[in-house]
Order: sequence, then structure tokens, then C-alpha cells
Amino acid sequence: MVRPAATGLATAFYRLYLLDSLATEPARPGTLLAKVAAERLPLSSGGFSRALQSLLEGGYLVPAREGAVALTALGAAERMAERERWMRVIPTVARLIGEDDAAPRQAPVIAEAPAVRYRSAEVAESYLDRVLIGALRERLAQARDGGRAFALILGVVDVDAPAEATRRAIVHRTIRATLGGSTTIFGGDTSAFRYGDAGVAIIAPILDDARRGARVAALVRARMDELLQAMTASVRAFHGARWQVRGGEATWSMEIATSASLLRTAQDALERDGAIAA
Repeated sequence: MVRPAATGLATAFYRLYLLDSLATEPARPGTLLAKVAAERLPLSSGGFSRALQSLLEGGYLVPAREGAVALTALGAAERMAERERWMRVIPTVARLIGEDDAAPRQAPVIAEAPAVRYRSAEVAESYLDRVLIGALRERLAQARDGGRAFALILGVVDVDAPAEATRRAIVHRTIRATLGGSTTIFGGDTSAFRYGDAGVAIIAPILDDARRGARVAALVRARMDELLQAMTASVRAFHGARWQVRGGEATWSMEIATSASLLRTAQDALERDGAIAA
């Protein structure tokens, strides 16, 4: 008999725990395990090792000094996604175990077609406010203090598939593969983030090439289009899907005062690219 505490529940919880604990600074896995053990949770300790290994293999964590592990940019985006998943799950769990203060269950709503808003800017707020905007502000401050200029590159994939579940699967796999290979394809000095529900954002420092932003934007479009072509050709469920890849970039200069202005410039370029392709 397999106890529930020894199943994937422990691994899922420790995955969230590791991502959240490492958001501020690197730490040793043994130290984190000792802290969570003090909570006396009815979870298998083996889930901690499995969660740590999966995060390292996925590129969400990297080894740091003195046996510690640190959160990567990809891990920071995954932390936000994990938190949102757990926030949706917890009210249902509380209802199932009979908590009085559990959130009421929403009545099912039947509509002719689900409202898809992934092309709008609102869906990106959770990432823009917590991860991407924070990174842009830091880079902008460094650039103003004499550091290197940088470019912000946005890439978005618009997928049209027979089913919504299929569309989401295609988009998720495209974004995950793009982020996972970002340092190899776009350069080891770049930082990659998820942008909204269907896109990625790349921050690339400007070295000797003032047009690096445009070159990286072209690479982002080519990479995402290549992934989509391979997936739709090899996965039977994805056959028949149609897509459009849009890219836009903005290079920082002294005339750009805020990170929001830089982001708007990149978003405008993204919209123009979509209009040209259409």
C-alpha cells in the first residue's frame, strides 16, 4: 500500500516551497529541508529530493557557492505560475475537507466559446509586475549609473487550434522550450522571462552591436516558428493548427526615462509586426 504522503503531493508541495524559499537569496538544500521539517507536515521527505532534482534538471535552479542552490530567471517565472496554481487549488481542497470558511464553489457557466484574452496586455500583469518589470527597473538603474545599455525583446505566438485545450498545450510547450534554450540560442548574457499567457521576453545587453535587439527579435521569431513547425508535424493531436509569431524590440537610451516607457515601445513594435504579418 502506498501512503498518500509518499505520492506526488509531497513533490508538488516541496517544489513550491523550494521556489518560494529561494526567491530572496540562495540557500543550501539541507537548511531548507530542516526548516520545513520543523513544520511537521505529513509529507514524505523523499518528495523534497525529487522536487529539487526536477527543478535543477528543468533549469529553474542552478548550483551556487558553498553547496547552495539559486533561483534562475526561468525559476522566478515558474514560481509565479506555481503560486497561482496553488491559489486556485486551495479553496477546493478546503471545501473537500469541510472547512467552514472555504470559498463558495462557483456555479458552472456554459458559453458558446471560451473568452480568449491572451492577446491583450492584461493577462501579462502578473508577470510584468512581479518579475519582468522588476528586472527592467534594475537594468535601467544600472544603465543610468554607467552600466551597459540593453534591449527588451518580446515574442508572442498566436495559435488557432480546433480545441482550446490543444491551443493551450501548443502555446505552453512552445514557451517552455523557448525559455529552456534561451541562453544557448540568444546568448549566455541574456535573461529570459515569460510574457503573459502566450509570449516570452528577453533582456539582452548591448555590447558592440547597436542592432542586437533587432537580431535577437529575429531569432525569437525564428525559434518559436521552428518549434511550432516541429510540434505540429510530429504530434498528431496538433495537426491542423495554424499560428502567427510576432516579435518586437526596444533598445534603451537616455531618452527613455522609465521601464514602463521601454515596455510600451516594445509592445508597440510587437503590434506593428503583427499588423505587417497580417
